[in-house]
Amino acid sequence: MRTSSDANLMTLIQQGDIRAFEQFHDRHVAVALRVAMRVLRDHHLAEDAVQEGFVGLWRSRASYQPNSATAKSWLLVIVSNRAIDLSRREHNRRAALSKGAASANRLGSDDTETEAIAHADHQQLRAQLQRLPLEQRQVIELAYFGGLTHDEIARRLRLPLGTAKGRVRLGLEKLRRAAADK
Repeated sequence: MRTSSDANLMTLIQQGDIRAFEQFHDRHVAVALRVAMRVLRDHHLAEDAVQEGFVGLWRSRASYQPNSATAKSWLLVIVSNRAIDLSRREHNRRAALSKGAASANRLGSDDTETEAIAHADHQQLRAQLQRLPLEQRQVIELAYFGGLTHDEIARRLRLPLGTAKGRVRLGLEKLRRAAADK
């Protein structure tokens, strides 16, 4: 495909043209990463935000209105919003970990009732994990029990980074639904 304007590329993207999407991605990925880095100040999280931003653009391509914003501006708003969401999630995750660590420190080893409840919760989680497809269970175990990042999981399993992230996301969604159904 010859070089086209962003407006022409977005018209093709709206029609489902993956090559136009790839060209648009290549053209704007660097600036999208800079925007995400300004919000997150973490390269791996910024890469996640950019990936999620481009996926979001592809999924919502039909809603793009060229008279409302340029395609590049629309993309950067999507990426910025994803970066803010990731920042909040990361903040909440860290707060939950700190709170969990503080709770664990307050508990004495003689608190058998609390230990029994924690053991039961752990057993339920293990049972739910066993119900996941192998691909999703494997990446979740590596992430949460092995402490690996998406990047490390992708390398270890020889998967594209997006595939590793997608499997983690799908597995977690299934676990959340199972927990909500209880």
